[in-house]
Amino acid sequence: MESPLILAIETSGKTGGIALFREIILGELTLLSKESYSNIIFKSLPFLEKNLNFSLKDLDYYAIDIGPGSFTGLRIGLSILKGLNLVYPKPVIPVSSLEVLTVNFLNYPGNIVSLVDAYSKEIFFASYKWENFYLKTIIAPMCIPLKDLPLYINTPSLFLSETLEKWRDFLKSSLENFLLEPPFSPNLSAGLVAKLAYIKLKQGIVKLKSAESLLPLYLKPSEAERKRGLKIT
Repeated sequence: MESPLILAIETSGKTGGIALFREIILGELTLLSKESYSNIIFKSLPFLEKNLNFSLKDLDYYAIDIGPGSFTGLRIGLSILKGLNLVYPKPVIPVSSLEVLTVNFLNYPGNIVSLVDAYSKEIFFASYKWENFYLKTIIAPMCIPLKDLPLYINTPSLFLSETLEKWRDFLKSSLENFLLEPPFSPNLSAGLVAKLAYIKLKQGIVKLKSAESLLPLYLKPSEAERKRGLKIT
């Protein structure tokens, strides 16, 4: 049986993009401006179809980073997904940005700490460990004050983030020998979203969703929601 064809969407981090994946990345488009995500992605799909010789109707799955991350980016990503799904309905494989950060390090044997900037001196945080290509959750995703992070770290861990430099001085001073830095700075990408979705699919651990029922993983209220007194659970 031929491996599934996956179209992945990433809009939660510094860059956005889409990728076509069948066992490997067949093609990927990366964008820098959130303002143009929707327009450029929709306009680029015919280009990808022509140059990669595929049709959107041949897709087996969508994969999408549901966060946590940029509130605006997450909303745009879901809007793109739901627009595509109206014409080409397919099941969706949702993944977390905190999981996606680990994908380039799936051969790393120790604990991994994933961090995403939540601003206002807060971070989105989770801890994982790859075991035989299975991503084991050590600490589930949460939003905490940056100053509280040392309370959760009790073993040397590889710290991964698009914005690790922002917190490096604090991490070095507060975590001492527990801080291990990667050889390169990981970036969230549609290609990594697709790869993680494929790994989960092969392992039979993915929880498929419909585009209509899918919600972003915010973990905290947006500024507008805070002003209205809403809470995220």
